[in-house]
Amino acid sequence: MFFFKKKEKKKESEAPSVNKEELIAQAEGRIKELEGKEGNDRVSLLNEIGSLFTQAEETDQAIRYYEESLEICKQHGKASTDLMKLYNKKRQQAAEAKDDEKVKEYMDKVQSLMQMSKDMIRGNV
Repeated sequence: MFFFKKKEKKKESEAPSVNKEELIAQAEGRIKELEGKEGNDRVSLLNEIGSLFTQAEETDQAIRYYEESLEICKQHGKASTDLMKLYNKKRQQAAEAKDDEKVKEYMDKVQSLMQMSKDMIRGNV
């Protein structure tokens, strides 16, 4: 008979903690680096900024940078996945606030992102 030792999960206190202010400061530093960047370098930096703002729970800022990234380079990846999550979060907040106009706005954005993803898979982009 085999006995397996259960793997211990790391406690939350063991995880490296980065506070919101530090994340925002990192994002602002990256924003300064955007000047003069083009192509893939710019896209990569925009995605990094979006990710930092997402971690800092600055949803509107994260959306802004992810959207700019996807305008330059329409590729399926972390940017589009994170953007989909952020749109759904904003839609949920609008639903809780009973703001039907915002719910529709974010539903339309989700649909548009899904269509873009389908077009990429089909090779129509």
